[in-house]
Amino acid sequence: MLFERFLKKKRQETHKDEDQEVLAERARNHEDPAVRREATRRLVALPHLRVILAEDIDAGVREIAAARYRHLLCRTQPAELAAEAIGVAARVAELSHVEDARILEQVAVQGLDPEVRRAAIERLASAEVLALCAVQDPLAANRGAAVERIATKDALEQVVRQIGKRDKNVYRSAREKLRLIAEREERPLRVRALCEELCQKAERLGRLEQWNQDRAILDLLDRQWAEIRDEAEPDWRTRYESARERFIRAFGGHARETAARVAAEEAHESLQAERLALLDSLAEAPALTTEQEIRALCDRISTAWDALDALPPQRQQPLDQRYRRLMDAVDAARAALGDQRKRLSQLHKSSNRAQKLIDEPKALDLRATKTFIEQARALAAELPATAETEAFLALVERLESRTKTQRKNAEHRLKQLPEKLAELEKHLEGGELKKADPLFQSLRAGLDLVEASALPKDAAREIAARLHVLAPRLRDLQHWRRWGADQHRDGLCEEMEQLIDADLPLQALSERLQTMRMDWKGLEKAGPRANPAVAERFHKACEAVQERCRPYLEAQAAEREANRAARESVCDQIEDFLSKVDWDRIDWKRVLRAERETRHTWASIGPVDPRHFKPLEGRFRQALKQLDRRLDAERKHNQAMKHALIAKIEALVDEPDLDAAIEQTKALQREWHTTVPARHKDENKLWQTFRSACDAIFERRAALHQAHANEMKEHLATRESICNDAIALARTEQDPKRLRTELRELERRWDDAQSMPVPRQSAGPLNERWRETREALKQHQRECEDQQRRGALDLLQRQAELCERLELGLLGETDPPLAPEAAEQAWAELPRQQDNEIQDAIAARFASALAAAREPEQLAALRSRYDANAARLIQLCLQLEILAGVETPPEFAQQRLEFQVARLTERMVDGEEDPLQGSARLLKEWYLCGPAPRSSGLDSRFERIRQALAGGTREARV
Repeated sequence: MLFERFLKKKRQETHKDEDQEVLAERARNHEDPAVRREATRRLVALPHLRVILAEDIDAGVREIAAARYRHLLCRTQPAELAAEAIGVAARVAELSHVEDARILEQVAVQGLDPEVRRAAIERLASAEVLALCAVQDPLAANRGAAVERIATKDALEQVVRQIGKRDKNVYRSAREKLRLIAEREERPLRVRALCEELCQKAERLGRLEQWNQDRAILDLLDRQWAEIRDEAEPDWRTRYESARERFIRAFGGHARETAARVAAEEAHESLQAERLALLDSLAEAPALTTEQEIRALCDRISTAWDALDALPPQRQQPLDQRYRRLMDAVDAARAALGDQRKRLSQLHKSSNRAQKLIDEPKALDLRATKTFIEQARALAAELPATAETEAFLALVERLESRTKTQRKNAEHRLKQLPEKLAELEKHLEGGELKKADPLFQSLRAGLDLVEASALPKDAAREIAARLHVLAPRLRDLQHWRRWGADQHRDGLCEEMEQLIDADLPLQALSERLQTMRMDWKGLEKAGPRANPAVAERFHKACEAVQERCRPYLEAQAAEREANRAARESVCDQIEDFLSKVDWDRIDWKRVLRAERETRHTWASIGPVDPRHFKPLEGRFRQALKQLDRRLDAERKHNQAMKHALIAKIEALVDEPDLDAAIEQTKALQREWHTTVPARHKDENKLWQTFRSACDAIFERRAALHQAHANEMKEHLATRESICNDAIALARTEQDPKRLRTELRELERRWDDAQSMPVPRQSAGPLNERWRETREALKQHQRECEDQQRRGALDLLQRQAELCERLELGLLGETDPPLAPEAAEQAWAELPRQQDNEIQDAIAARFASALAAAREPEQLAALRSRYDANAARLIQLCLQLEILAGVETPPEFAQQRLEFQVARLTERMVDGEEDPLQGSARLLKEWYLCGPAPRSSGLDSRFERIRQALAGGTREARV
């Protein structure tokens, strides 16, 4: 039967189960060569075959063993089944024992396993075979290994020609090896040329006596010579070594001469450097400030100068000339220092006199002062511009400024003298001694100032005469003032004596005592001094009154002392706090509260003794000042921190990364704090600015969230619109092509919409709705396609039936026959197929039938096809039954089985796809087949097929 070759199993090779050791023993030791040859043919052990190939005396056995050995290594026919039992590693290991180049070459070229070919390539010596492997081996790694082992130029050139662009790595490797071979071939010529060049350069060394340069060139030549020395001929080596030794000897002599010359030069340079150092030190002598230092330096340098050895005359003479010039300069400097010392002494005296004149409270004699200033300026001009001279000139300037001021004041006072003199006369006429006495003293001082300021003598002569006339009248008034003061003092003494026994409270008595003492002091200050007896009387009475007030005064003193202790305690607490506080970890709010409480406590403490008030008040203010400085510094630091936070917040308003901006804003809000507050107005302003900046950032997030929510709503509406469009399309559209196009467009729109976010709670239901809607639309599309396909098949069936009636009538198979004119009218009434190919095919069948009705030749051709179409219809019916899963009548079962096996064989052998395609194509072929003898059995079979296919289509839709 046709399918027996697929059902029967192949007979297994029997020699696989045979004992290889028995076969090996038989192949090696049996006496009959025929037996050995047969055993060798069945042997699969490579080591045994190798031994037989080397040791057997029969040429036939060796030939079979060699063929068997090669086939097993290559895994080619006829030993392929046995070779499969031998692993790749075993064959690779066996190749290491192969010495026969022919076997290696065959394995390298014909071996099936890349690893085995690689192992053979690595042992090949034949350049031709390696070139063949480098070009033809399927594996790139083997081609690369082969080209790496090629050493001959011809083989490499063959690889370059044949490999082309198939393997760029092999091509580049071959080209590189060819380049190296070319370099090796050219190497002797290059070596000889380089030897000639190096020898010529070595022989030219030292000719121009550029020894250092030539020595460096020799080092370069030696490095170049070392690279080719082993390849150079003996004559070249001798020539180069001779030229080198000649230069080395000449260079040594030059080096010794140079060393001696350099040593002498270095000695002279050292002596000259020592003398120059002495001259440099001597040149610094005029800059010294004392004669003793200059003298000591000159003596030391003179001694050292004389102790040095002499230099050559051309060097020694300039140094001696400079030495003499410097010595003369030192002598001149020494004399100048003596003169300067004298002038400095005079400067010190003049400076002291100028300072005394500046500090003199009385008016200066301007004539003598002017002469002194001129002498001082002349003295300062003779001295160098030093700080001391500048200070002296400043004193002179101050003195001159005082003289100018004094003369200006004298001129001003001179203008005021007539007016003051008239006022003095008026006060003397009125007996106003208190006003007249200061005026008289002022006029007297003004006249002295005018006289000392070197103003013209006639300017104040008249005023001096008038003042001399008024002096007796002033003295009379002074006598009367003394008498009045004495009377006032007597009254104070009597009143104080009355207080001794006065019945007054101690507080009032103490206050009255203090008042009267102040009056006494006022008289002492404004009037003449008191009589000692009167003064003693007053002070004695004061002591008696004070003794009465002592209890009150002691209580007041104790209270003031307690107040002093309290104030000192407050100061101690503040100072102790300031000395111990750690300003880096302090609670500023507590410090601020404590500062306010301390001020309130200080204000609530009572008075203290006047002698203690100022020191305590100053101590308290100083301590608070330190504390206030700290508080103010912290206040400024806190304000700066807040301004910096505001700046950072304002910078974040335009930050593109809103999430990062919000996180940073929250962190900055946590940093906002107040340690020492500023004015309430300023603090509120800063806080409002900070909050406004923060609100701007958070408003951005709110706006972004709102925009995002609106955007997601739009996206949600877009997806819902797509679903609604799909539902409307399924309801209204019936054309499968338009359904397919619109579905693709909806899927594209959905894919685009999926990249746009929607609310999370709506995403799942919306995706589920889309899947359901799409599946419903696809189902509707399939139904429309099925309906269209059924309609097309139904139309094709009617067209085929019309053709068949016409064809069978022409063939005389029906009675009555269908007239061609009636057939054409019926055909025109039928609609066209949407598939133009099918329409053209069925139209060609109808046209062929019409032609058969008019032309005998076409009728004969139709009759010849009539019998042939029967077999085609049976085959199509059989294929349709296989596709539709309909049972075939028993008489066709064997034909169905043979057909299935034949098609399966073609697919297995040829690798073809299953030619039994869709049932629609087979149905179209059925209707397009043409007239054929019919039988009720074939018609019933085809009807069952149609029903089965219709039911299968419905099930597929479901």
